[in-house]
Amino acid sequence: MKLRVFAVLTILGAWPLSSTAVPPQAPATSNPQAAETVYDVSSFAAELRRLDAELQNKSSAAGVKEFRDALPLSWNVSTPERSYSIDTKPLRDQLNGDSEANAASWIEHLQIEVASAQRLEDQPLTSAHARLNKILAGRGFEGVRPPTYLDLLRARASAWLQRMLVKLFSGLSRHPIGAKVLFWVVLIAGVGFVALWIFRYISGRDSINFFQPGSTTITTRTWQEWIHAAREAAARGDFREAVHSAYWAGISRLEETGVLPRDRSRTPREYLRLVDTRPHGTEVEAHEAVDYKKPLAALTSRLERIWYANRMARLEDFDDTLRQLEALGCSLE
Repeated sequence: MKLRVFAVLTILGAWPLSSTAVPPQAPATSNPQAAETVYDVSSFAAELRRLDAELQNKSSAAGVKEFRDALPLSWNVSTPERSYSIDTKPLRDQLNGDSEANAASWIEHLQIEVASAQRLEDQPLTSAHARLNKILAGRGFEGVRPPTYLDLLRARASAWLQRMLVKLFSGLSRHPIGAKVLFWVVLIAGVGFVALWIFRYISGRDSINFFQPGSTTITTRTWQEWIHAAREAAARGDFREAVHSAYWAGISRLEETGVLPRDRSRTPREYLRLVDTRPHGTEVEAHEAVDYKKPLAALTSRLERIWYANRMARLEDFDDTLRQLEALGCSLE
């Protein structure tokens, strides 16, 4: 009897031990991506090179199918900043369409992108900061900067003014009579400001019109001084300046004789329109009239062609200009 009891106790004690010692066998998974491989940039680049070389050797349709079936659903790439999941569906679609060349190009393109990322990863942090500072110093980032103390103060003042206006108008809603009074005060102030601006504008125009167009500018050089400046310019070979100075010598001569008013604000064509062939001043008493218009027209035409149109001036132009000055009464001795 004791032997039977001992045998039963032995079996009961060994039962839980046997159940824990032999773990139940897990069912075989049908998902090949149950344990996915995580690559870094270097190992992923090596994996792409391996796939590229393997695809080059798969010349048959069966080999391409075997290559496609061996591809994972995605590649997991981990970098110090973050992790990426790269889907292989575009590559598998290329292999399904019997376009191994496109699939190889896709892998090569991905290799180029990974190599670029690897170069950036290998660069030291100091060089990256230097490159970033150089980019931010460009013209396109001139206005990109943190707010200054003045900007913060302006923003605070604007926020305070906005709060005050909200409080004011929210309070006016409870006092309709005060709101009407404020409205009329603002309206009258606005109309008064516009009226003051119009009055000052009209007054300014009147003050400008006070100066009559007949105001003159006194010539600072005589015609002899202009001729002397023209000869000096011609002596150093600057015939363009020589023609320019000779023209103003003629204008000064006509101002001196009273043919032209002493006003240097006019254009050469306006000077030419003011000149006519009628006698002026002492010429009336001497009963002789001098035709100033023809030599002045020649001087004006040459000035416009050489000085304003920036044409080349020669010695012949200066000599002809001197002849026109003699016709205007300038003594060249």
